[in-house]
Amino acid sequence: MTPNVLALYALVALTVALAAGYLGRYVIPRPPVGRMVGADIAVMVTALVVMPFAYLHVPVGVVVSVFGLVVMTLTQLMLAPVLGGRWAMIAAPALCAADVAAYAAGWPLALLVVNDALLILLVVGVVNLWAQAAVTPAQVAALAAALTVYDTLATGLSSLTVDFVQRMQGLPFSPVLATSYGANPSLIGLGDCLMLSIWPVVALRAYGKVAAWSAAGLEAVLLAVSIAFVLTGGRPMPLLTVLGPLIFVQWLYWRRWQASRTPAPTRPEVNRALELADAPAGVWVALSPAGAPVAEGATPGLARREARLAGAQGSPVVWRLQE
Repeated sequence: MTPNVLALYALVALTVALAAGYLGRYVIPRPPVGRMVGADIAVMVTALVVMPFAYLHVPVGVVVSVFGLVVMTLTQLMLAPVLGGRWAMIAAPALCAADVAAYAAGWPLALLVVNDALLILLVVGVVNLWAQAAVTPAQVAALAAALTVYDTLATGLSSLTVDFVQRMQGLPFSPVLATSYGANPSLIGLGDCLMLSIWPVVALRAYGKVAAWSAAGLEAVLLAVSIAFVLTGGRPMPLLTVLGPLIFVQWLYWRRWQASRTPAPTRPEVNRALELADAPAGVWVALSPAGAPVAEGATPGLARREARLAGAQGSPVVWRLQE
């Protein structure tokens, strides 16, 4: 069991490294859906929560077909900048076909390897799509908090996760990264992989290399503790129960750190910005730390919200235009 557990966490580390490395080298072609908003986070939480129930209660053929289509699409998008569009259109269906063929032929090892490869590509693609959609640290922290509650209930306080693992063993497009199945499986869920991979990437974009390396280091410690928990206790550790609060605390710290290092615009800068603002009197204008108007709204809260949606980092200064 020990080699399988160590191999599993090596795959997790590889996934995180690939997601971060991909970010600096490639841009995924994506539909013009705009920036990430709160409703998108709600959809993600719903999808990750519904997934185990789908595998448990929906006919296998339907579940495999739906998830197979999702996996193939995202894999093709992820591979397109690396291989080129034509080769990506060949490689993605070929990998998915290999997953199904291994299942049909009864080759468990081949199924395990291909499924792991697809899941790693899926995680790298999703993480970079989120990053390109300008997901904010606050949104990732909110997602982590929601999944913490779910993981605590599903893994720590009920048998949902265990039932899910038993149900999906040996199926193609299983949403788990695994090195073994059977009586003592070594695996980690898609949600865990996504959260482990997305936070260092978002921390890098929002707060810099120190925050990213700190996030990666804390995750390495958490994975080491998880390994010890599995090897000594013989049962899976609800990873997100710890990872979620860890991400949330880091977000609070780096948010405060960023605010302390970002000076507010001076009054002359504010006056110049308000003179240039193209808005009627009575409207609230959000100003960047440099004193440039970035958004406006009927209330201070709406102005700040529009500034966040426009990509403003930190807490913008809000002023009301006078007659």
